[in-house]
Amino acid sequence: MELEELVTPINILLVDDNPDNLLALEAVLDHPSYRLLKCLSGEEALRALMKEDVAVIVLDVQMPGMDGFETARLIKSRERTKEIPIIFISATSKETEHFYTGYSVGAIDYMLKPFVPQILRTKIEGFVKLYASNKKLQIQTELLHQKTRELEKMNKELMRTAYKLSKTEAQERVIRQTSIDTMITFDEAGIILSANPALRRMFGYQEDEVVGKHASMLIPCLEETDCSGEAYDPDAEHSGSRLFEVRPMRKSGERFYAEMKLGKAMVDHEQIYACTISDINDRKLAEKDLIEARDTAEVALRAKTEFLAMVSHEIRTPMNGVIGMTNLLLETELDEEQREYADIIHKSGDALLLIINDILDYSKIESGKMELEEIPFALSTCMEETIGLFSAKLQSRSLQTSYSVDSRLPELVEGDVTKLRQVLINLIGNAIKFTEEGSIVVSAELAEEDGESILVKVSVKDTGIGIPPEKVSELFQPFSQLDSSMTRKYGGTGLGLAICKNLVELMGGTIGVDSEAAEGAVFIFTVRLRRHSELPMKHEDEQENRAVSVSGQQSGGARAEQLRARSCRILVAEDNDINRKLIIKMLERIGYPQAAIAENGEAALLELKSGDYDLVFMDIQMPVMDGLEAARRIRQELPGERQPVIVAMTANVLEGDREKCLEAGMNHYMAKPIRMNILEQVMQQWPSYRGLSQGATKSALL
Repeated sequence: MELEELVTPINILLVDDNPDNLLALEAVLDHPSYRLLKCLSGEEALRALMKEDVAVIVLDVQMPGMDGFETARLIKSRERTKEIPIIFISATSKETEHFYTGYSVGAIDYMLKPFVPQILRTKIEGFVKLYASNKKLQIQTELLHQKTRELEKMNKELMRTAYKLSKTEAQERVIRQTSIDTMITFDEAGIILSANPALRRMFGYQEDEVVGKHASMLIPCLEETDCSGEAYDPDAEHSGSRLFEVRPMRKSGERFYAEMKLGKAMVDHEQIYACTISDINDRKLAEKDLIEARDTAEVALRAKTEFLAMVSHEIRTPMNGVIGMTNLLLETELDEEQREYADIIHKSGDALLLIINDILDYSKIESGKMELEEIPFALSTCMEETIGLFSAKLQSRSLQTSYSVDSRLPELVEGDVTKLRQVLINLIGNAIKFTEEGSIVVSAELAEEDGESILVKVSVKDTGIGIPPEKVSELFQPFSQLDSSMTRKYGGTGLGLAICKNLVELMGGTIGVDSEAAEGAVFIFTVRLRRHSELPMKHEDEQENRAVSVSGQQSGGARAEQLRARSCRILVAEDNDINRKLIIKMLERIGYPQAAIAENGEAALLELKSGDYDLVFMDIQMPVMDGLEAARRIRQELPGERQPVIVAMTANVLEGDREKCLEAGMNHYMAKPIRMNILEQVMQQWPSYRGLSQGATKSALL
């Protein structure tokens, strides 16, 4: 059903204490088929719901007085409104807490501000269509029930009258008074005595074609039905009527869905049966289409989840080796040039991992559930480091690169530096890809200032092949390429600019391009940031690196001696030889040089049965026996005093993967790529996990 097909506007309730937000929602959802009811509080919304029927409620979370959660609880507690779907919209950063609270009070969806307008419109359109379909089905059902009540009353009157009238008079009265649905009368042998004119429309027969024939020619199931026991008897004290769902047969041989009701009466000492048949074929087909659509959606959702899990594992497994081995390489003796190259590999690996994470979360971006971080950072440092990631490629092409930052911009700003860096990486990477000679210039300037909030305008200009004006509209569509020849020459998934558009809009900005074919391109985007109010002490990345560095020094000195003093027997179960070598080397680096290895879950189980181990690092996806099955077998087959601590070591990082590991009996969870400081933390704390080997609560491990 299209929105234009709706006869009357459908009510949508918008609840937000901020009038500007209500105006914004009204602008997004404006449509001739919608009637938008706007309320500034939960109390006002409850009063509106007492007067109006609504298809869906868009509800703000944080409101003075009665907040969104309390309003939702009251809505769901009322019989009249408990089935209305609720979509929460919130600007809070407490996503997880509010996410679970929202669903617990009955919400059907939860979106974070700023939201993507098209996503909200699509969700609302889906609920409106479902509401309209349900209303249509409800009306049809009420009409059917009304008809049924009328027929019941009619049948009852007819049966009482038929008892008093002669056989011929009863037949004429039945035909005369029944015209909505098909009604036939037949005797105890099942032979049809009469039929009303509706027979021709529903079955395709004339009355004289069925009279004298068995009723099973119309309703095959009557041949096996005890009509005497199933029929309604108006004179019986406890007799009740009920509808049967049957599959009658038309003259063409076509079967259709129908509801049938039987009645009986004694006429001239002969039992006469009256059968009323209502055609419900359209209703049943509509129900079937709804079920098929639901099943198709569920299959697509499962396929998407399985695909993301596969991509996550297949990409993170080699990334674990790249990043881990680079970390180990940087801790060896290198000359200045080698260290520079290794450092670039390390930074590039980290940047690639961030991009991989966001690509794997693309479905979260589409649904408007991507979370923004608010951390202080230096805009100039972000731009410099991003350009530095491409230094080797820039040198190989002899491209000139420069960047500039408007002096009016503050030195430190607050925002999501990770997502800003990903946008820059995509745009600068595209500029390099499509520029054979010339220069690439990146600039940032102050576009707008409103108190602590600032709008930053960033441009990436190149002297490359340019973009034809007629192709500009396709740039920011997912999986789109300008043309096949460009795809063959330059490659790419066509997803990068679509992700950029979503991320920029998520950060409160817009993105566009100014280009002519063969004259280069200028990509311009804006993001909304905040001035950092505190004095700049030390860059966050430097503090983090320093903390890691100190940790490394301790592990190389006194801490390493303390760790070696501990008697910890370690088994590493990992099928990938590079990742296996990496974890062994990392353990050696922090003072554990004697770890044993197993190449799959079955080998790990056999090793544990033949020897005593305190700690097992268990990969999840392995041949022969995976890590989850191995953990379950270990918990089942090893005696309590020999139960080791099991730490999951996996590239599966999607929602629910951690819970699967814990439910299988593991004690802790490390996501690949594995960091040295995380591994060292596990080795310091593993004795405290032993008491959680079995029956551990999730809260104790997360």
